[in-house]
Amino acid sequence: MANSPPPGTVDLSCADARSRVRLVLEPLLRTLPASRATRLQQDACLIVSELVTNALLHAGGVRDFQVCLEGQVLTVRVGDHSSTPPTPRSAVASVPGGHGWMIIERLSDSVTAEPDARGKTVTATLDASCMAD
Repeated sequence: MANSPPPGTVDLSCADARSRVRLVLEPLLRTLPASRATRLQQDACLIVSELVTNALLHAGGVRDFQVCLEGQVLTVRVGDHSSTPPTPRSAVASVPGGHGWMIIERLSDSVTAEPDARGKTVTATLDASCMAD
């Protein structure tokens, strides 16, 4: 079949990924001041949307997806089918795109891309304790 995703590709949309992030964050969000909770949720959802979009557009699809919360640190891992590391592109006003990786780097407390035998895994962390109220 032409253009079929590689074996092991997860059928995951950005909306599904954001829903999973909100579900994992829910207990923490209830304990934070409203302004910090809102910012954390918005930043986390934007990061995960960009990670999933990048995997779908540039890396053959999402191979695996994991989101976890340890204390106030949210960790999102998106595995894809390309070993090519993410690179910032120059955004051009007349061409859509080119901002995703810069958004991920700016909003995340840390972001790494680790190659493996099946592609790579991009991991982003977001620490709520470092956010101002």
